[in-house]
Amino acid sequence: MSKAPYKDAAPRPLRLGEWLRQLREQRTLTLRAVADAAGMDLAHLQKIELGQRLPTEEQTSRLAKYFKLDETETQARRIAEKFQHEFADHPAAKEAIGILAEEAGVYKGWSGKGEGRKKSG
Repeated sequence: MSKAPYKDAAPRPLRLGEWLRQLREQRTLTLRAVADAAGMDLAHLQKIELGQRLPTEEQTSRLAKYFKLDETETQARRIAEKFQHEFADHPAAKEAIGILAEEAGVYKGWSGKGEGRKKSG
């Protein structure tokens, strides 16, 4: 077994707010312009960009339309962020993600510890 250290850890995916801020800044848009387009208060958008709040489903839809993004991907990012906000510290969160991935067909077989879940082989 090699003892060579890993050079770089895989980059973590951008959180929803970071992603939206990057899109806004790349297009040199003001917070006010984006907040108005999404039908939200300027302070709310600032908190979204900082990762302190989440947009509603409707606001997310408006943001996707405004930025000409795929709405399914944008909503998926919102849902993932909501899950993380709500369950990040829960001991069963990783197993829940594994179950969701398996049910979505992302991978077959589960190697988690949960009773009733068997690793396929």
